[in-house]
Amino acid sequence: MTGQSELQSEFHLACKGELWAIRNALDDVERFLLEHGVTRCRIADLSLILAEAMTNIVRHGYRDSAGEIVLSLRLEGRRLRCELTDRGQPFDPSALGRSAPEPAQFNEGGYGWFIIRHLSDGVSYSRRDGHNLLRFSVPFDPVN
Repeated sequence: MTGQSELQSEFHLACKGELWAIRNALDDVERFLLEHGVTRCRIADLSLILAEAMTNIVRHGYRDSAGEIVLSLRLEGRRLRCELTDRGQPFDPSALGRSAPEPAQFNEGGYGWFIIRHLSDGVSYSRRDGHNLLRFSVPFDPVN
């Protein structure tokens, strides 16, 4: 894994596209955000968004193959801009509904995309040159 860049308001990380690596990556993100005065509540939201997105990359994008996930965070004013890039299978967000799955149906999965869109702003997905790119932002108010 790589860590924080020279710029204090940016964070870049590359991790293996495996479930165990996501936990380590989220720990690094949490440390960076705490150092920059982001509240624990907002960190929890972002951790949930990233965990859902990165887990989907591993389970659906890479499936049984190895791969890498690249995460970039940038603090801009009162917004945290996020990008996730991978070389997994393409994703079609239009195939998913705009609401959560019906709880009475006891679905184990299917909530990730709903959570990501519900807790963040400006969600966009694109596929270019064999790469998936997911972008979104979250508002935050620094503690200090």
